[in-house]
Amino acid sequence: MTSTRGAVRRGRAAVGGVVVFVLATGCGGVVVGEGANEGDKGQSAAEWVACSTTMAVGDVASVRKSAEEGNIVVTFEVTEWLKPARGDRRITLDVVDPGTHDDQQRVKAGQHLLIAVPERDDQALGVVEGDGLALQRRQIKKYLDEAETTACPSPWKAG
Repeated sequence: MTSTRGAVRRGRAAVGGVVVFVLATGCGGVVVGEGANEGDKGQSAAEWVACSTTMAVGDVASVRKSAEEGNIVVTFEVTEWLKPARGDRRITLDVVDPGTHDDQQRVKAGQHLLIAVPERDDQALGVVEGDGLALQRRQIKKYLDEAETTACPSPWKAG
């Protein structure tokens, strides 16, 4: 069992809920806009990609509670790597449960998802499924190059 960092990724307990830039859609997915939200409270698409350590499409093999309060351990069968460009076929992530604050974002075995692992360990795993997956995948690919030269802003940057 490996993650993109070579070991199970550990996170701290959820302290602030889901990342501010994520907007729930009717299909249970997320949508990232073309620019920062009003009042600079959100992220641009390039910042979202820059602030994510892992972005991939695949299938959830299993989900279990983590030893960390508010976290889950997700085993994910990757069918397409977005960020980084390559990685293991199977990854295991110990991440903040996005379903804690939004039941529509609950991760379940068997789901086909796009996942976005935030840089900060106290932010929830980003998940997209259904109709939003293809749109989100295109947005990520569109902003990959720009994200390489984009700094992750401080509310989302790891310690």
